[in-house]
Amino acid sequence: MSSYIYGNITVLAVAIAVNPEQIRHGAAVLTVLATAVLTYLAHVLSNIVAHGFGDDGDDAEHRETVSAIVRNANPIATSGLIPAVLYAAAWIGWLPAEWAQIAATVILVVRIGMVGVFMQRFSGKKPSFIGLWGGIVLAAVAFVIGFVKVVLTH
Repeated sequence: MSSYIYGNITVLAVAIAVNPEQIRHGAAVLTVLATAVLTYLAHVLSNIVAHGFGDDGDDAEHRETVSAIVRNANPIATSGLIPAVLYAAAWIGWLPAEWAQIAATVILVVRIGMVGVFMQRFSGKKPSFIGLWGGIVLAAVAFVIGFVKVVLTH
């Protein structure tokens, strides 16, 4: 779940940062995909390194395998797919660039906002208002993080 949230926040910051001109010229597609893929690779590498150091063989059955690390990082890579498709649609003229940017941002915020409900479902519980409310708060905090990241780094 942390990879899912992290990947969506990272791509959300890119969705906020790109401008309509970058979307119209196709640069935003590459920016979103590069962010998702490179964040994915950095996450995989850091986890492989973290799980490889200090291993004395005593806990080998408890260490994550490379395939588990790669699988657990997949939500980071997939977080950029919908925004990239929206930006590509605007690039080829099917959507106004502004609409694509708004849609990408809203979709990422909604994906983050549904985390509370998904976590309840995955744990076998019936989704509740508290799960939904927790997701809404999480989405608001994620949006603020993305926005502040853009303001401070661009």
